[in-house]
Amino acid sequence: KQWYQRRVAITAGGVCAAKNFCKRNSVAKSDADALVSAVLLYIPQVFGHCRFGKNANSFFGKECKNTLQQGYCYGKSLYDGYEVAEKVADCSFGEGDRDYSVSVTYTDMAAVLSSNGPVQQLGALSCESVLPCVEHLADKLAKCAARDDTFYAKALENARNLLEPFITSNMDAVEDSLVCHFGADSDALTLLDLIKQKITSFDDIVDLVNKYLDADTQESLASGARSGLYSFLEGSNEFCDAECISKTSEYFKDLFTATHDAETCPTIESYCGGCQNNAESFISANADSVPCCTQTAMDSIIGSLQSLIEEYGDLLSKIESAVTETVTEADVSVAGYEALKAAAMEQAGCLEDTYEDLADGDCA
Repeated sequence: KQWYQRRVAITAGGVCAAKNFCKRNSVAKSDADALVSAVLLYIPQVFGHCRFGKNANSFFGKECKNTLQQGYCYGKSLYDGYEVAEKVADCSFGEGDRDYSVSVTYTDMAAVLSSNGPVQQLGALSCESVLPCVEHLADKLAKCAARDDTFYAKALENARNLLEPFITSNMDAVEDSLVCHFGADSDALTLLDLIKQKITSFDDIVDLVNKYLDADTQESLASGARSGLYSFLEGSNEFCDAECISKTSEYFKDLFTATHDAETCPTIESYCGGCQNNAESFISANADSVPCCTQTAMDSIIGSLQSLIEEYGDLLSKIESAVTETVTEADVSVAGYEALKAAAMEQAGCLEDTYEDLADGDCA
C-alpha cells in the first residue's frame, strides 16, 4: 500500500505512468503469462524449504509479476523489431565478412530520450514495479535466511537440480549455433569444447569458485552484495521520489543532441576526440543546468564502481590472467580481446573525464 501511494504521488506530480508494453500484442501477452506461470511453478521447488517460499504468489508478489510481464513484452517488441530470429537463423558457417560497424548516432539516442519515449516509459516502469519487486523479494529472502543459516545453500542446490538437465539438453543447440555462425573450425567452437572439458558438472563450477575465492572472500562478496543492494534501493527510491526520470532524460537528450556532429562525431562508435569535445563544450556552456538528483545518482553509481575496482581489482586481474593463459594454451588467439580491452579502457578514460566535468559543476 505504501509503495502504491508513493507511485500515485509521483504520477500525480507530472511523471508519466508506465506504459503497458503488452497492450495490443496478444501473442506476447500470452507468452508473458506463460512465463509468469512457469516462475510461480518453480518458486516452491527452489525456495519451498522456507515457509515464505511455499506460497509462490505471495513470495513473487504482484509487482514482480507485472515487471516480468512488461519486461518480456518490451523485449519481444525489440526482438521482433530488430528481426533477431531471422538474423540468428542466417547461417554463414564462418564464410564472408560480417559488418560490425556502428551506425547509431547521438541524435538517435536523443530521440530515445524524448518525452514519453522508451527510456522514460521504462523508467516509470522501474519506479512503479521493478523497485517494489526487488524490495519485496529482498525482504522475503532476508526473512528466510534469518530463520535458516543454510537457506541460500539449499536454494542453490535446488536451482542446480532444476537447471542442470536443461543446460545439458541444450548444449548441442549451442554448438550448432556456433557452427552456423562461425564455422566448425572457429575459435568459438574451440572455446566451447574447452569449457565442456573443464566444466562437466555443477560441482566443477563450485571447485572453480573455491579455487579463486577463499571462504573469507566469498563472505565478503556476499556481505558487500547485500549492503550494495540496500544502498541501491535507497538511492533508487530517492531518484524516483524526486521525479528525476524526466529531468535526467531531458538533460541527456539536450547533451546528446549537442554531442552529435556529422563531421566530428558521426556515430557513437568512438567517444574520445570529437564526441568528447562536443559533449564537454555543452556541459561547460550549461554548467549549472544538470539536475541535482541526476548528479547524486551518477556520484553513487561511479562511487560504487570505483569501490569494487579498488577492493577486487587484484582478484579480477588474477582471474583474467588465468583465463587468458588457458585460452592461449588452446591455440586461440587473444589479440582481438587485448585490442578490444585497450580500446575500451581508452574510451572509459574519456568518459571519466566528462563525468568529472558533470560532477564538479553546480546543479539545478
